[in-house]
Amino acid sequence: MKTLRLPNEEFMPVLFSLMQEEGGASGTMTARGQSMMPFIRHNKDLLRFTLDVDVRLGDVVLAEVAKGHYVCHRVVSLQGDRLTMRGDGNLVGVEHCRLADVRARLQAVVRDGKTYDLRTSRTWKLYSALWPRWSFLRRVLLAFYRATHGMPLLARNVSLD
Repeated sequence: MKTLRLPNEEFMPVLFSLMQEEGGASGTMTARGQSMMPFIRHNKDLLRFTLDVDVRLGDVVLAEVAKGHYVCHRVVSLQGDRLTMRGDGNLVGVEHCRLADVRARLQAVVRDGKTYDLRTSRTWKLYSALWPRWSFLRRVLLAFYRATHGMPLLARNVSLD
């Protein structure tokens, strides 16, 4: 199987268009970047997106935060039509956008052949409820994860490539 890599500003519109042509079918892509680790792994996990953007607090969404610049991060605040998002591996950096800028919602993560539906999996639901609120413990666990996986201790805010 051949792999084609395109810049986000070229790839994302094609993905969304194909999903719409298929009547809102889901689209799957390989996770890229470190900002959602340790729970979404770079180049290892498959991400299944849906065009159903019924966004709830704790959801992971794919949003266009600037023209052609997309991030896949967790919603940490939702006030009216304004969202604040943060990557699970980021300690301080956040992004802001409007609800209209959300292009897709992460529906499932496929890891080692097992599919985790983010709205029905008890594990993911518990994680989504607790991880964003544990700032001190989160800092310690991220430092431990980075140290044991040969990564820099400071998170880089990396979007999907």
